[in-house]
Amino acid sequence: LLYNNQKMGKFILIDLKKREEKKKLRELCHEIVKDFSEWVRNYEVDDDTPPNEEECAALEEAKFEELKAAFEEQAQHLRRITTLVEMKTLDTYAALDMRRGYLYRRFADDVEELEEQAGRMLTHCVKTLETKVSEVSDMLPMTEAQIGEEMEQMKNVLAGWIETNFPDGVGGLDSYDDELPDGTPSYSEFLESVGAAEADLMEKNAAAIEAEVAEAKEEYSTMLKAKVNEAINKAVEEIIQDIHEDAQEEFDYLDEDARAELLETLAQEVKDYGASRLDE
Repeated sequence: LLYNNQKMGKFILIDLKKREEKKKLRELCHEIVKDFSEWVRNYEVDDDTPPNEEECAALEEAKFEELKAAFEEQAQHLRRITTLVEMKTLDTYAALDMRRGYLYRRFADDVEELEEQAGRMLTHCVKTLETKVSEVSDMLPMTEAQIGEEMEQMKNVLAGWIETNFPDGVGGLDSYDDELPDGTPSYSEFLESVGAAEADLMEKNAAAIEAEVAEAKEEYSTMLKAKVNEAINKAVEEIIQDIHEDAQEEFDYLDEDARAELLETLAQEVKDYGASRLDE
C-alpha cells in the first residue's frame, strides 16, 4: 500500500510539473506576440524621418529573430512537453509572421507624404538641370573648367536646398526616392544624369571651339587681305603721285606730249604690278 501511494504521488508530481510547463509555454507564446506588438507601438525613430517600407521590413525581421531566440532559449527547458512545444512554436511563429508589415503600417501615411515630397523635389532638380544645360549651351564655347564650375555650383545649390527643406537632407531624401512617379529619377540617378549632361556639354564645347576657331581664322584672313590690299592700293597711288611730281625734273628732255605718254605708261605699270599683288 505504501509503495502504491508513493507511486501515485510521483505520478501526481509529474502531472503537476507538466501543467506548470504547459502554463509556462502558454505564457511564452503570448509574451512573444505581445512583445512584438508593444515594440511596434513604442518604436521611436532616431531622426526626423520614419523608416520606409524596405527599412521597416528589415527592422521587423531583426526583431523577429531576437524574439524567436529568446523564446527558444526559454522553451528548451520545457522537456516534459517537447511535442507540444514544437507545435506551439510553429503556431507562435505563424502568428508573428501574420504581423509582418505592422511597423510600416504605423508610419505609412508619413512615409507616403515624404515620398510625394521627394518626388516633387527631384522633379525640380531635373528641371533645374535642364535649365542649366540650356544656359551653358548658349554660352559655349568656354573652358572645360568653367563648365565644371557651372555644374558643381548647380549641384551645391540643390544640395543646400534639399538639406534645408527635406528631413535629414540629402541622406533622408535618399531613403524615400525608391517609389517615385514614372520618369522621376532617384537622387543617385539624378547625380548620374548630371555627370552625363556635363560630359555631353564637354563634347559640344569641343565642337563649338573648333567651329569658333575656324570662323575666327576666316574672319582674320579676310580682314588681313583687305588691309594688305588697302596698303598696296595706297602705295600705288603714292608712287604714281611721286612720278608725276618728279616728272618735270626727271624728264625735262622730253616734250610735254612725250612726257605725258611716258607718265601714263609708268603709272599703268605700277597699277598692273600692284594689281598682281592684290589678294582677291
